Amino acid sequence: MSRGKQLTIFILFFLLFAIFTKTETYSWNDASRMATIQSLVEQFSFVIDKSTFIETGDKYFYNNHFYSDKPPILSMYGALYYFVLKNLFNISFATTPRLAYYLVTLLTIGVLTCVGLIYFHKILVEFFEIDQEWADLTTFIVGTGTLVLPYSIVLNNHIVSGVLLLISFYYLLKSKNNKILNVALSGFLVSLAGSVDLNCFLFIPFAVIFFSFTQSIKSGLIFLVSCVPLILCFLGLNFYTSGSIIPPAMNQVLWDYPGSSFNQENLSGLATHKGILGILIYTFHIIFGNRGLISHTPILLFSIFAIFLIFRNNYFPYKKEYLYILGASCAFILLYTLKSVNYSGFSFGVRWFASVMFMLCLPLAHIKSKIKSSRLLKILFIGLIVVSILFSLIGTYNPFTPDYLTDAQRYFNPPNTLRINIRFILRQSTNMYKASLIFSAGIIYFILYKLLQRSNLMRS
Repeated sequence: MSRGKQLTIFILFFLLFAIFTKTETYSWNDASRMATIQSLVEQFSFVIDKSTFIETGDKYFYNNHFYSDKPPILSMYGALYYFVLKNLFNISFATTPRLAYYLVTLLTIGVLTCVGLIYFHKILVEFFEIDQEWADLTTFIVGTGTLVLPYSIVLNNHIVSGVLLLISFYYLLKSKNNKILNVALSGFLVSLAGSVDLNCFLFIPFAVIFFSFTQSIKSGLIFLVSCVPLILCFLGLNFYTSGSIIPPAMNQVLWDYPGSSFNQENLSGLATHKGILGILIYTFHIIFGNRGLISHTPILLFSIFAIFLIFRNNYFPYKKEYLYILGASCAFILLYTLKSVNYSGFSFGVRWFASVMFMLCLPLAHIKSKIKSSRLLKILFIGLIVVSILFSLIGTYNPFTPDYLTDAQRYFNPPNTLRINIRFILRQSTNMYKASLIFSAGIIYFILYKLLQRSNLMRS
């Protein structure tokens, strides 16, 4: 993959994210993370008592102080940018709060997503040997027609962990050459993803099994050992900030304070479903329904189709690699389905699933010949791309989409976050946002048309 291609991908998506990146907090989630970033730079502490964002509900009480319940690794990374902005350019939450929030978010999240999209393209071309035209189209779809777009413009951990998982997979594929270094890098990056998003630790046992059975027991051990430093760092930070190695978001005793919005009934990881019927209804809405992974990113229907083709093809060389990422991704989705009750709270769709979006879109790389062989499939494919991009653009209004229901009210019939955002865009959005949305949509669909032409899916 040429450096020119990498630069093109980076600039294209950086400009897209720069247009839509938010200038203020939209939820407790991003406020909680920003509180830690501000406190680390201004107070040299994880304590958020003096932060501008102290009103967030995503905080726990320990040793007479409030702390963000979010794993601190991502906030520590974001604090590096805020430190430079504050000390070199006098951009701070005290003097220029909107600009500070915008730049910290764009540099911390948007830039990493651009890097992730470059690695996505590299995997397609360098390992799967996909032609440049189809790799360009597939990468463009991922960046504009999935949850990747809305969650690249707000401060959150999901897209960051997704990028880290993808780069880890890149080094897993590369481990056949220079085995020890690449296996170790793969393990380090998976554990870093887990340190950012706890449930990404689920990928570790799947990867150990993959290396042990496809390469050697030694490779599996190297991978596992390479995960240890960041796992210890993660546990150490938990202990330092809460007195326990248990993640604060799952440690019920830390939430027993006046005004707390969380308890055992609604803390993710501790919450339980309301019987079999509750599980079935929740599963439907989290996958297909009002908050569904598929209903908010319909192009994934072709990923499912591609997975079927991959495992039906006896000569496909990367079945084991796909078995690893799909098995781990399904376990990730299943864990959230069984151990949560609030559909990820304020969010567009289910924000948790942005972590595995890159992985779930990789199979799209392998369906070009099948799509081109059928006029019906071609029409459906192009139609779902167009709809998926539209849905993602709708999600940019507020990725932390509010529905203002309690968990009990939301449980059996969650509001459709697509409809909520459409209503907000029509009734509440500024003229500047509407103009940006229309302009960006025009550019995106024009580029899509050109990419479809180059891939011979549309007549020139």
